[in-house]
Amino acid sequence: MSEVNEDGYTFVEWLSLADVAVERECKFALGDFIVFALGDDDGVEQAWLNSVKPKDYAIMMLEESTFGEFHLR
Repeated sequence: MSEVNEDGYTFVEWLSLADVAVERECKFALGDFIVFALGDDDGVEQAWLNSVKPKDYAIMMLEESTFGEFHLR
């Protein structure tokens, strides 16, 4: 069984939900923002371990990009 965070998501499940939130808003994949916004992907795993909501992580990635402020529904 894979490790889950406090919300009960495996890392892959959590990342998939965050990816869907980004794609709904701007039609880009979350992976397009991870390296650009953070310089590496360490922040992704930390967000998952800290049970940051996938939608909140998606908003953070969009806001840290050059795409400006986003408010996902």
